[in-house]
Order: sequence, then structure tokens, then C-alpha cells
Amino acid sequence: MKRFRFNLEKLLELRKYDEQNWEIKLGRIVSKCTAMEHRIRDIKFDKSRAFHKYNLEISGIEMLQISEVYLQRLNSEISIAEIKLDGYISEKQKIQSKFIEVSNKRKILDKLKDKEEDAYYKALMIAEIKEIDDISIGIALRNRIRKTASA
Repeated sequence: MKRFRFNLEKLLELRKYDEQNWEIKLGRIVSKCTAMEHRIRDIKFDKSRAFHKYNLEISGIEMLQISEVYLQRLNSEISIAEIKLDGYISEKQKIQSKFIEVSNKRKILDKLKDKEEDAYYKALMIAEIKEIDDISIGIALRNRIRKTASA
């Protein structure tokens, strides 16, 4: 039985490669988003801990001023981290849409390949069945000819 050969196999391989590259890019940006979310959470935890430490445990105007400056710095870090996170999220959305587009193009070629392969093997089976039928008919005719010739 002859093996199926897809004419667009090279294009399909290129699409798979492209899809893998976009998947890697998507993974990297998701990793950055997650890291930044953890960073924001950690800073907020530090802020909460510092607030309780400086305001509840330590007294004095100097310590109050120091704690206020520290808390402002933490708020500033949170703002900067949230701005970076927003940038990462918008970049993630762009990469995700491109990944979906590339993935759909590859899936279309995969479906086309599957359909062509099914049609190829179906046609091959039909041809094989016809060949077997021809052989069977030929054998039956030879047997009849022999019977009529011997009778």
C-alpha cells in the first residue's frame, strides 16, 4: 500500500514551528505577569507589616516620620509595579491573540491534511477492492470456461 504524502507538509511544519515560538513568547509574558503580581502582593504585605510595626510598636516623632517615608516609598513601588503589570497584561493580550491566530492557521492545515489523507486511503481501498473483484471475476470466468470446454 502506497503511503500518503501531504503536498503542504513543509508549510504545516513551518506553521507548527511558528505556533511553538508564539507559545514560548506567551509563556514568558505570563511568567512576567505572575512574577509582577507576586511582587505587588509582597510589597503590600511589607507595607501592612511596616504599618503595624511602626505605628503600634514604636512611638516617637522621628520614627513616625521614618515610617511615613517608608510607607510612601512602598506605595510608590506598588504604583510602579502596577504600571509595569498593566504593560505586561496588554503585551500578553497581543501575544495571546497572535498565538490564537497562528494556532488556527495550523489547525486548518491539520484538518486539510486529515481530510486529504482520509480521501486518499478511501480511494486506495476502493481501487484495491476493484482489483480484488476483477481477480475474482477472472477466476470465476476461467472456471466456467473450463467447465463448458470439458462438457
